[in-house]
Amino acid sequence: MTSTPGAHQEQCPRCGSKLVSIAWDERVNAQEVQNLWRCLNCKNEFVSLEVSKEEQQTSDAEITKPFFTSLVIE
Repeated sequence: MTSTPGAHQEQCPRCGSKLVSIAWDERVNAQEVQNLWRCLNCKNEFVSLEVSKEEQQTSDAEITKPFFTSLVIE
């Protein structure tokens, strides 16, 4: 996942600075992404959770269909 400069509104919970950068992110599930932030001012690290309600659930069959349909021999 990439982050564009100025696209986040995070601020350091320790010093209140908005000079933070994303150091790491991880998809927790289909709707949630966990981000690790680092404050450039006081070097504090903290985690935030992004929740997306717009994303629809995709079934396993929908995910695997494009990959396995070409392997079927009739």
